[in-house]
Amino acid sequence: MAVIKAINSHASLARVLNYITKDGKTDKSLIGGYNCRGTHALFEMKATKKMWRKNGGRQYKHFVQSFSPDEKITLQEAHEIAAELAAAWEKMNGYEVCFATHFDRNHIHTHFVVNSVSFLNGKKFTYSKRDLQNFKDISDRILQSRGLSICKPSKKITSYDRYTYEQICKGESWLADIAVAVLSAKQTAASKAEFIKLLAQQNIKVTWEDTRKYITFTNKDGKKVRNKKLTEIFKEDFTKEALLNDFGRNGTGAAIEQIERELNTREIDRYIDETERGEQEVIGAEQDTCGEEYGIDEEEYEPDEDDRGARRNHSGYER
Repeated sequence: MAVIKAINSHASLARVLNYITKDGKTDKSLIGGYNCRGTHALFEMKATKKMWRKNGGRQYKHFVQSFSPDEKITLQEAHEIAAELAAAWEKMNGYEVCFATHFDRNHIHTHFVVNSVSFLNGKKFTYSKRDLQNFKDISDRILQSRGLSICKPSKKITSYDRYTYEQICKGESWLADIAVAVLSAKQTAASKAEFIKLLAQQNIKVTWEDTRKYITFTNKDGKKVRNKKLTEIFKEDFTKEALLNDFGRNGTGAAIEQIERELNTREIDRYIDETERGEQEVIGAEQDTCGEEYGIDEEEYEPDEDDRGARRNHSGYER
């Protein structure tokens, strides 16, 4: 499974591109571009800003797609997924996108940096919460098409659920209390021990023995109910097998949350500050030579009509 996260970095465009394309984190085969060439993204993004005379304000948007450490996926496949994802999200149409797949952690992840100005019409890149959710949904569809797992939203105990439980119990509020507590622990615990501990905190004793088929829950007043009975009444699978499967998924979810914490804005900005303090804002020797390769000086570059047309092509185009 993979999660999508929007990063609110305050680094300059050059520095963030340097970060995501840095040797030791990725390599040239894992650097790509949509509507641009990944290794020349800084040059092309700056050319777009200059062409539309929009050099101020926010310079880019930054997203990360992170895979679970347990996901059986190769670096190349993750990179192919990133290219497909960039092309599939309609919000990126008309914008240069540089993406790079990283291997410097215990999980594979890909950074996306989107130019803030469209080369088609000069409009600024914006997105809503609904757009971001759509980006995540597209990611899930791509993963499913490749036989990979996706994140499933966890269930929440709501006041309506509590009322429904009480109605089902027909006045047996203690039974509803146990059912709600067990369901909550089921959705949170990452192990059998944690499950038992969470219920103990709510004064519910759990008797779970390998030699017995069923689990027994006992409240502080000594009233007991088996997991079999809870399953029959509430149509929720409280069997041992189902609980153990949930613990496994919850553990993976915790790992995903750790990934998100590791990829927060402060860490990225801190890394950039520590590794590039005092350096010029460039994205490496490869990108610095882009003007020489094209035979032009970046500061004097002014795209003509033919060049603007060429820039409308999708990722991987050659001028």
